[in-house]
Amino acid sequence: MSDNIALTQSDLVNRLLDNLPSGYAKAVVNTPNSPFTTPSNTKWLRATVIPFNTESDAATGCFKITNGLFVVDSFYPKGSYDNAQLMDHQAIKTLFENQTFGNTQCQTVSTLTIGDTGTWYQIQSSIEFYMEGQ
Repeated sequence: MSDNIALTQSDLVNRLLDNLPSGYAKAVVNTPNSPFTTPSNTKWLRATVIPFNTESDAATGCFKITNGLFVVDSFYPKGSYDNAQLMDHQAIKTLFENQTFGNTQCQTVSTLTIGDTGTWYQIQSSIEFYMEGQ
């Protein structure tokens, strides 16, 4: 493992893209630093990777651990309030919670129902992750 945010961001985004919840296509997923056009009347996802501070082994300075948050925002057309949103969140939770893959170790997944944002109905899945190494 390596304390490398580029590897970890790739791990997280690719895991999502390779295992999208039912009814999504890669074209409706807004990923970091990629061109994206917001759909007009279909559900879509936005992925954001937020690394936090890195802690180093004080004795040697060789070992590091970085915690972070992978946020997946799910947007649905206004007026489409049903259980599909929660089912999508459950699929994301199952995909990431307590999983280790590539350079990344994920922990808990929480959900926040933001609700009606004016144009969209939004639910946010927040995945705690960490990476460690030199």
